[in-house]
Amino acid sequence: MIFYTGLGYLVLPLFIAPFMVIGLILDKWIGLDVLGRRSSWLVLHSLMVLGAILVFVVGWYGNRKKVAEVTYEQTGPVTTFRPRHTLYWIRMEYWGPIGLAIYFVFVALRSRG
Repeated sequence: MIFYTGLGYLVLPLFIAPFMVIGLILDKWIGLDVLGRRSSWLVLHSLMVLGAILVFVVGWYGNRKKVAEVTYEQTGPVTTFRPRHTLYWIRMEYWGPIGLAIYFVFVALRSRG
């Protein structure tokens, strides 16, 4: 089960979207196979970096304004501010670098073996 608030559910689709869209365009129009062994891995890595930037920018733009939560305690109302868009209680803009780090760890593990 995925726990998210606001647009947090868009983290994975936004991370993969540049790879899918631009990779399809490069494959059909230019003939550059993004996942193939013949092409350079630079294109694939660049598309993943672009996905991480996209997640960061959308998350940063969406979390500019905070949600105010008011709780009433014995001393009076206490207002706390929290981000609007999260996934697993982590702000959406932080998932860009996290996803990029996970991707490069998997690439490093794959290149070792």
